[in-house]
Amino acid sequence: MISISGNIWEEIKFNLRQSKKISQDYNFNSILSSIITEKKYDKEEIFSLNNKIDLINPFLKDVDFINAKNLLIDFIKYKKKIFIIGDYDVDGSVATGLLIKFFKNIQHPYDFYIPDRTEDGYGISEKLFKKLKNRLTELIVIVDSGSKSKKAIDYLNKINVKSVIIDHHEVIKPYPKSNVFINPKKNGNTNYSNLCASALVYFLTDILKKHFKIKNHNKSDLFLTALATICDVMPLRGLNRSIILNAFNEYNYRNLYFVDYFLKQIKKNNKLEYDDFGYLIGPILNSGGRLNKSNLATKLIVSTNREEIEKISNTLIDQNNKRKEIEKKIINKIDNDKDLIKINDTFIIIKDISINEGLIGIIAARYKEKYNKTTIVFTQSKNLFKGSARSTTNINIGSIINNAVLKNIMINGGGHKMAAGFSMNKKNFNLFIKFLKEYPINKQINSKKYISKISSSAININFVKDLENLAPFGNDNKRPIFLIENLIIKKPKIINDLHIHCLLKDKKNKFFNSIIFNANKTKLGDCILNYKKEIKVLCEFKLYGTNNNKISTHIVDIII
Repeated sequence: MISISGNIWEEIKFNLRQSKKISQDYNFNSILSSIITEKKYDKEEIFSLNNKIDLINPFLKDVDFINAKNLLIDFIKYKKKIFIIGDYDVDGSVATGLLIKFFKNIQHPYDFYIPDRTEDGYGISEKLFKKLKNRLTELIVIVDSGSKSKKAIDYLNKINVKSVIIDHHEVIKPYPKSNVFINPKKNGNTNYSNLCASALVYFLTDILKKHFKIKNHNKSDLFLTALATICDVMPLRGLNRSIILNAFNEYNYRNLYFVDYFLKQIKKNNKLEYDDFGYLIGPILNSGGRLNKSNLATKLIVSTNREEIEKISNTLIDQNNKRKEIEKKIINKIDNDKDLIKINDTFIIIKDISINEGLIGIIAARYKEKYNKTTIVFTQSKNLFKGSARSTTNINIGSIINNAVLKNIMINGGGHKMAAGFSMNKKNFNLFIKFLKEYPINKQINSKKYISKISSSAININFVKDLENLAPFGNDNKRPIFLIENLIIKKPKIINDLHIHCLLKDKKNKFFNSIIFNANKTKLGDCILNYKKEIKVLCEFKLYGTNNNKISTHIVDIII
């Protein structure tokens, strides 16, 4: 079936025998068993749906973690100051914050720096270290970057500065010659290669806390790690899922003062679901890095002074509101100019040299959501093009950017499966377009799947609660999509010039409270606003309300 959006939708074909066995063994209903079969949950994941799984540190015997522990202990023993360099997104800010909180806990001297997106660019470089020469210490811990910073680490080695890299981005041999290089991707360790930098730091500080016999393992650290995992769009399976479930089960996020203050300021009083944090908290924390106040999020995370927390929070909320206004103007301009380059029905390229480089990532994310295609946005930064990319789940954009760097199409760049950034000489733009056109991509990527067709009468609170057992939903663990037929759109209205709310009515006059996000001024949005006949709706379900006693239907697509 081809939708209004041009997507090809197919019902998932399950292994019925395996699905029935799961249903019998675990007493799940047929829908839940089918979803588990399709997602290929292993036995531990299935067990975790109805049982608590203890979070066990998997790196206790890992050589890199042991080496990092020993090096840090040597510096802690002699009270030598340790310098931390992070990144300006949520993951980098949290990873930096976790280390700072640990050093504060043991009263060890430290300093930290979050690079400025415009002045310093992404990650570490020899130029950055020369800029910071009066602050550098004998040991630098680099988090959420550094995996490809060979020249920068060579410079540190030259000036006799030791270094520890803790990162999760794509790697290229030869690796930087740091004293310790923690990155699960370098060992091809598929079990842990999907952890964000904050998770790696969390497990390293856990090892250090055990060494120093620190009993008060701060549960807020685990929550911050879960927040970074969600905001960095990590796959929410296996260990990442355990991190999030344990964090939310063991810690009330309202106890973290800056989170509570954020929610009060934006007047969000109802209980948040896991994915709400990526849409509500993440953008506020990220706003400082986008608009040249890169260290604010880290300062906020480590502060214990309520007055300071409120001051920084107000600044970040204000920055985020400014970001929204700027973003809205940029999107309107791009839409009006129709300034989109489409490549092989796979990539969307936007080149607009007027975009603030702090916003190119979020613009890429918006257009990826709008068109369900990997989107790359270019802007001008001094004499170069700066780019940011956001990817669909079946394209590894980090690997693509790595290959472009290896072919000298780009000066530098990096990322992971879902997101990447880079810089490039302007003269290479057309060469990069040619590179993308020739890049080998699976041609079946436009086919989208839904779980099954479902009767509107079968949708009730208990049905949705069963689905919620599979949460947290996100990358690699998408909320299940269903097809409902014979619905009519009623009372559509535009919200904030972005989203569209409506009621969906079935033949028995049952109404579904429905919304579709970022759909205004799209084909899908026009259909909801104007179409009067019966439609088929592809949708997800979510509980809301004080006691999760109401169902919200999230429209994904429509078939006429």
